[in-house]
Amino acid sequence: RPGGGYLVDHVSLSVHAGEILGIYGLMGAGRSELLECVMGRHPHASGSVYIDGKKSTARDVAGRIHQGLAIIPEDRQRDGLVPILPIGTNMTLASLRQFCLGPHIRVAKELAAVRDFITRLSIKAPDPARQASSLSGGNQQKVVIAKALMTEPKVLLMDEPSRGIDIGAKSDVFRTMRRLAAEGIGIVFVTSDLEEVMALSDRIAVMSKGKLITVVDKAEATEEAVIAAAAVGHRKARSETNAELETTA
Repeated sequence: RPGGGYLVDHVSLSVHAGEILGIYGLMGAGRSELLECVMGRHPHASGSVYIDGKKSTARDVAGRIHQGLAIIPEDRQRDGLVPILPIGTNMTLASLRQFCLGPHIRVAKELAAVRDFITRLSIKAPDPARQASSLSGGNQQKVVIAKALMTEPKVLLMDEPSRGIDIGAKSDVFRTMRRLAAEGIGIVFVTSDLEEVMALSDRIAVMSKGKLITVVDKAEATEEAVIAAAAVGHRKARSETNAELETTA
């Protein structure tokens, strides 16, 4: 982090099968970076990840996917999709080995899986051969979710899952999250929307300046307490930043 300190500093969290754990914080809290570390995007990061009680031995994204993690990135255009590729191809990119027989892709099996997820997630995509860029933002997000689910994850990491989509698509995504949790998938989602984290989470973790401030059960959480926890360290940091800007200007 510019100016010293860690983007993620000794954060320890757990999520249970069938649970939705919401991570809330202000800009610079380290929420997205935490998910990236868990997913193996920062190989220099220290710490351990346990899945079903077993320590993950994988240090990269592909290995973590194979062991049961999947992520919905914050920037779906940059990190979640290849917009010029077909919708169906985007959906199977992370799980292509499931459709391979030797060096050949079983096209019929792949297409059947694509159509199944289009139905399950109510994706408005009449032709999976069309480019992903032809879809609305909400339907693009559903394609990214489908891509993650095709890897059959045990834990699904979701970074700002409702950002940039309309209210109808948000409702669809939230219903999908609840259904997946009911099916036994552990969900960890990051959001900067207070109402969203209060409404969807079974437990709420609050981060500030790279640190975990508190974890509370939904029944005990109040908006005032969550906001106060998210603000820890920000007043001091703001004055330090101002002083640094004055020095370097």
